[in-house]
Amino acid sequence: MSKKTVLVIADLGGCPPHMFYESVAASYHIVSYIPRPFAITKGHAELIEKYSIAVIKDRDYFDTNPSFEHPDSIYWAHDDYLKSEEEVVDDLVRVASFFKADAITTNNELFIAPMAKAAERLGLRGAGVKAAELARDKSQMRAAFNEAGVKAVKTKPVTTLADFQQAIEHIGTPLILKPTYLASSIGVTLFHDRAGSDGLFLRVQSYLQTIPVPNAVTYEARFVAETYLEGSYEDWYQDDGYSDYVSVEGLVVEGEYIPFVIHDKTPQVGFTETAHITPSILDNEAQHLIIEAAKKANEGLGLENCATHTEIKLMKNRDTGLIESAARFAGWNMIPNIKKVFGVDMAKLLIDVLVDGKKADLPKELLSGHTHYIADCHLYPQHFKESGHIPPEVTHITIDHVYIPQDTLVGDTVIISESAPPKGTFVDLSLFEAFNGIVSLELKGSSSQDVAASIRNIQKQASIQLMDELVKG
Repeated sequence: MSKKTVLVIADLGGCPPHMFYESVAASYHIVSYIPRPFAITKGHAELIEKYSIAVIKDRDYFDTNPSFEHPDSIYWAHDDYLKSEEEVVDDLVRVASFFKADAITTNNELFIAPMAKAAERLGLRGAGVKAAELARDKSQMRAAFNEAGVKAVKTKPVTTLADFQQAIEHIGTPLILKPTYLASSIGVTLFHDRAGSDGLFLRVQSYLQTIPVPNAVTYEARFVAETYLEGSYEDWYQDDGYSDYVSVEGLVVEGEYIPFVIHDKTPQVGFTETAHITPSILDNEAQHLIIEAAKKANEGLGLENCATHTEIKLMKNRDTGLIESAARFAGWNMIPNIKKVFGVDMAKLLIDVLVDGKKADLPKELLSGHTHYIADCHLYPQHFKESGHIPPEVTHITIDHVYIPQDTLVGDTVIISESAPPKGTFVDLSLFEAFNGIVSLELKGSSSQDVAASIRNIQKQASIQLMDELVKG
C-alpha cells in the first residue's frame, strides 16, 4: 500500500525535529511548509530536506530577504511575519491541496489555530477550530477550564493598566499575569502583593513589546490575570527533588482524551522549567487524580484530534489545579524520551490518528512496564549565580567552558548526553534567550529518586569558567 502524505508546518517548538521527521517519514510522505524561514535552524533545515519529499518556503519572505541563511541556533524567532491568519490559512490550503495531503500537523504553538481552520476547510481531522482558539488564547482557556469541573479560579482579561488594576482588585494577591498568546513561560509574572504592582505591570508590558509574534496570532486580550495556584509538594511526594506540578502527554482522538505518560519535574527557576523525568513516581491514586484533571481539561476545551501537553498544579489535600494545556506536543525531549523508556512513538501515532482516527493502535491506559528513568535537564545562568560562579550583578558573559563533576551522580545514574556551548559563546543575561539554558543534559538511571538527586547535585556543583572581563549592570 502506498504511503499517505502529511503536510508539516515546520517551525519552532514541540517534538524535536531529530525524532519527529525520522519517525513520521518511516510511514508517511512528508511535505514541509516553512512559513517563517528565519525560525528554522541549519540543523532543522537539513532534517527537513533529508526526510521530506518536498519543501516549500514562504516566497514572500525571500522577496525581501534574497540572501537569507538559516541561523545556527535560535530560541525565539526575531523577525516579523506580517501575514494575517486568513492569509496563512489560504497558504496552508493551497499547499495541502496541491500535494493532496491526507493530514496537516505542526509542532509550533503559534500556528495551531490557522492549521485547525485549514484542516476544517479541507475536510481533514484536526483539533477543531473553536477548540484550537481556546487552546491558544489563555484567557479563553481559563474560562473553559472553569466550566469543565476542575478547580475554578478567579480570572480577568487584561490589556491596559486600568484593566490590571481592576483585576488585582477583583482577584487579590498572590496573582499570576500571563500573556495570552505566547509560550515557554515568557512574560509569566507573579505579583506577591499590591505594593509596586503598577510599575511591575508596565515593565512586563514594555518587555513583551520587544518579542515579535506573527500577525496571524490573534487574541481577545494581551494578558490574563488569575488566582495563583498554591502548590503543596508534601501532599504528593514522599521524596525530595521534585516540583509541585507535573505534565501529562497525550492525544485526543475523535474527542476522547488518551493519556500516555505523566512527567515529574524538578524545582523551577522562577517559572522556567529545569528538568523533566520520564515517567512519574507518583502513586496510583495521585496519577488517577492527575489524569482525571487532564481529561476534564482537554475534553472541556472541545479538542477533537491532536496531541496535548497538559500542566497540572499539585495542591493541598491532593487537589489538582489546571495550569494550561496545549494542542501540540511537549517541547524539550519529552516525546523522544517516552519512546526511549516505553518504545512508543507518539510522533508517528499522532499522524496515524490524523489519518485513521480511532483505527490507530492506541494504548488503553497510561504506559507502564518501564525499567529505567530518563531526565531532560537544563542548567541556567541562575544556577551558576547561586553557586557563585557568575556574580549576580553581571549582565554579559563570554563562556570558556563548563565542567560537570562526575561525582555528582547518585546510584547507577549516568549522563547519556551533554550539550554545552563552545568556547567563546557570548551570553547577554538581560535577554530572555538566556533562559534557554547554558547546558542541556540527558540522564538515565534505574531510580527516579537517584536521577533527581543527581540533577540537584549537578545544579549545585557544576562550574563555569568565563573568558572576559565581566560586564556589570
